[in-house]
Amino acid sequence: MHFFPIAAFKRTTYSWTKQMPPVRRINLSAIKRKGSKFTARTTSHDSPSEEVPTKSEEKNFHENALTKTSSGQILAAQDQEVNNTTFGQSHPTKSELTEDKASGDASLVQKCLQDDFYDVPCEILAKSLLGKILVRRLDNGQVLRGRIVETECYLGEQDKASHSYKGKMTERNAPMFMKPGTTYVYLTYGMYHCFNISSRGPGAAVLIRAVEPLEGLELMADLRARGGKKKKKKKDHWEEEEVGTGAGTASREVRAFKTFKPHELCSGPSKLCIAMAIDKDTCNKRDLATLPGLSVYAAHAEDDVQAAAVVVTKRVGIESAGREWADKPLRFYLLGNASVSKRDRNMERALQTAPTAS
Repeated sequence: MHFFPIAAFKRTTYSWTKQMPPVRRINLSAIKRKGSKFTARTTSHDSPSEEVPTKSEEKNFHENALTKTSSGQILAAQDQEVNNTTFGQSHPTKSELTEDKASGDASLVQKCLQDDFYDVPCEILAKSLLGKILVRRLDNGQVLRGRIVETECYLGEQDKASHSYKGKMTERNAPMFMKPGTTYVYLTYGMYHCFNISSRGPGAAVLIRAVEPLEGLELMADLRARGGKKKKKKKDHWEEEEVGTGAGTASREVRAFKTFKPHELCSGPSKLCIAMAIDKDTCNKRDLATLPGLSVYAAHAEDDVQAAAVVVTKRVGIESAGREWADKPLRFYLLGNASVSKRDRNMERALQTAPTAS
């Protein structure tokens, strides 16, 4: 029997491993960065050699992401005044812009609503807000606009479902006790925002539940896609399409954002906050009559939907307040509008079959 010397074996193994080509190490952080770039803009599946974006490239991309036009192009930096502040942050002082520019497309809006509009009882304000135009102006000049189609009112100290029940005022709900027309934006579930407007009466406020998108839909969809990244993404939320000019040149590309139907963009309290970049840091405790970044406008008479039928029904998700308050008809929405978050078909049928006044 022949024995192979251990020392010789070690030398042979060492020599063999030295001749092996180096194994490429996988950089997990680079993969994550590349993944974020992939989901943020159109990227071909047929380009595996694409370089991982550097931190500076990522920073430049995110700073310019909001300047996309409807055609997907990036506007030149000199054509857009982009402030170096937090994304979506409102101007700290009253805007010097004319009202038509601050509201975006002025073909539907008439005037910015002032203090007297909000200084009414909560239920009246909740109904009056239906059909009005919510306008969000970002620091880079882009405007998001939508029609308010669903509201809920919270009556204050006697309302067991209200944050101000029993007249309790905290740092969080302080805007509910401030002047009518003050914004109350709070965080729920640790990650989503809800947008309310104070009305007459201590602790009373109206929750804006749904908005029908009118302007800036592409940006709204982009914000929804990026704002919902904490959720588990379903495969069919991404739209793939074949591109190419001839046989053998087609490749698979993924669109820059999740595919949403227009009426789905703002069909819920938190959805509309994500889609319109409304958060606690930039929009809470603000006066809607003077806040340039967030305002409510009256619509032109020919577009006003105040004459549309209004469904009056119970509020959503407040069963813990007890049956008495959970069943109170304090939610209002426009009949037949697709952006409403939750329909009450029984009340809709009753409204449609009710005899009209002669």
